[in-house]
Amino acid sequence: MRALPVIGLAALVVLAGCTSPKTTLLTLDASPPPADAVHADYRGLPIAVPAVHLPVALDRAEFVHQESAGEVKVDDFARWTAPLGLLARDALVRDLTARLPAGAVLPPGTVGAAGKARTLDVTILAFQAGPAGATMQVAYRVVPGGAVQQLSLATPGAGAAPVPTAQAFGALIGELADRIAADMAGR
Repeated sequence: MRALPVIGLAALVVLAGCTSPKTTLLTLDASPPPADAVHADYRGLPIAVPAVHLPVALDRAEFVHQESAGEVKVDDFARWTAPLGLLARDALVRDLTARLPAGAVLPPGTVGAAGKARTLDVTILAFQAGPAGATMQVAYRVVPGGAVQQLSLATPGAGAAPVPTAQAFGALIGELADRIAADMAGR
């Protein structure tokens, strides 16, 4: 009968050693604007950003990065706190709000009356991060009246780890906001 408690204790010790890795939760932070990216003179209609569209391979709960040509790696222990498209939209709204005058950017979910707001349609075409840095190809259009603008953005030294990649993604969204704010100020 004394063997049973010893076996039970041994089983507990073995199970204690079988803990899974800690999950890292990722988000996108707003990027403070450089002084020349603030356009307080914008007087156009308010801007609504209903969504930021992403490639399907990136728009998932788990962190994904390109391992090599034709191969992606999914990290089951690094997850986005919300769908990446929503995180990108919210970061872009915060970044644009810091770059344009008060009231120029509508909060997410706000619908402007027809003719009383412009809509910013944003699609991230590609995003890659590695030791040399991160790159993003993006297209955007201001509706009504705007032509499609395509940009290639880059930031140095991101690495492929989840946290530096999320930071680089956020920095590139900030750079996108710089470009959009400058474009809007010219209208």
